[in-house]
Amino acid sequence: MSNHLSIAAIIATAGLVLATPVPAAASTLVSATNATCTLGTKALLTLSHDDGHVEAEIELHAAKSGQSWRIRFFNDGVRVLTLTRNTVAEDGGGTLSSSRLLTDHADGNVITVRVVNQATGERCAVSASV
Repeated sequence: MSNHLSIAAIIATAGLVLATPVPAAASTLVSATNATCTLGTKALLTLSHDDGHVEAEIELHAAKSGQSWRIRFFNDGVRVLTLTRNTVAEDGGGTLSSSRLLTDHADGNVITVRVVNQATGERCAVSASV
């Protein structure tokens, strides 16, 4: 009988170890939204929770590298950041990626990113919620 109890105790202990939660990574993906801009550029907005903030990352896949884009981040309709970035050469076209940590509101967030190509006037807006 003592062998059965020992085996049962080992199994029970192993179950507790396996059931112990593993800490989550600092950044947890919450939402991803795709959009197509006015002249065909593809945009992807991803939102993640990151240590009490919302990380918003915009990625653009354009036809040309070296293009200048104005990027505006909005959090619940309020513009929180404006910057300019250039696409870089990748896979025969141009890509751009920019991310920012934004305030995480307790009642949820609607993040919108608007981009404008400074040379062609191409526009894109993409939104997601957390």
